[in-house]
Amino acid sequence: MRFSFRSRSSRAARLRRGRRPTYGAWLASTLGGTGVTRLPDRGDGTLVLVIAGEFDSRTVAPFRRALADAADARSAGTVRTIIDVSGVVYADSGLIRLLVQAHHRFPRFTVAGPLPPQLCRLLELSGAAAILRIAPDVETARRA
Repeated sequence: MRFSFRSRSSRAARLRRGRRPTYGAWLASTLGGTGVTRLPDRGDGTLVLVIAGEFDSRTVAPFRRALADAADARSAGTVRTIIDVSGVVYADSGLIRLLVQAHHRFPRFTVAGPLPPQLCRLLELSGAAAILRIAPDVETARRA
């Protein structure tokens, strides 16, 4: 008896064939990468960066670039920088290093949650939780 073997095709190939990807495939592709989104300015001088996905020493480059852009924006009137980490699925020392460097670079730097359990534990074990200013959410960080 012979079984035909079909390998999984990429999302683009499925779309070319006219089939939409399933929600699970979309979720896996979304969580498999990293994402950095800059929220629109409300006019209060606050820069909010939302990071989501997996961050390790090889995948922190988009976040590093966003922090470099934030340093340029600081000279343009930004007085507060908030990083929303509620969408972080995995983190290691690469992300912790960038958060601590940003804390030293920006005068009013806040990490906003809710913190994922794995990231909270990593911040506690590394000692970064004692250094960083951590807020329960972005709105609380804006008011502080």
